[in-house]
Amino acid sequence: MDSDSIADRLAAEAGRSPRTRARTTLAVALVPALAALVWASGAVVPRLGYGDDGGEDSREITSETYITARVDESFVNNGWMPVTVTGVGVRGHGVVLRRVRPLEGRFPRAVGPGELLRLVLDLDIEDCAAVRARPPEVVFEVSRWWGSQAVTVSPEEPDGPQGWYEVESACDS
Repeated sequence: MDSDSIADRLAAEAGRSPRTRARTTLAVALVPALAALVWASGAVVPRLGYGDDGGEDSREITSETYITARVDESFVNNGWMPVTVTGVGVRGHGVVLRRVRPLEGRFPRAVGPGELLRLVLDLDIEDCAAVRARPPEVVFEVSRWWGSQAVTVSPEEPDGPQGWYEVESACDS
């Protein structure tokens, strides 16, 4: 009985042309590569990071319990697709975001591939030790035609955060 089923499978394989087998093999090999390319492009997951055009920072002590800092920081769309930033937040210990505004325009703000988004962040630093230990992450709410999602820009990125060093030094004053 087994020999008949093996013979049937071999006969079916023999009927296939080498061209059909080559196409199937090529398709199987290309699907994971194409999926990886789409993922890395930012078409599925938006890719935002710190930009090179850091601005000026200012700080002042407004009470004994916290320091107010204003950070002008740039972010870049590293993806291949435009994104619409609808909101910005800060996640970290010892810091509270009081206000955020883009230097150009208002939210929602479309950011094209490779385009910079310069923001002014007004922060209350409540725990200098915590901010020195780990600078806060910036969280963007990004909208696309198929939905919205949060994108976190971590301070460990190779391009740095430029303004966070000034926030840390505000604790020294």
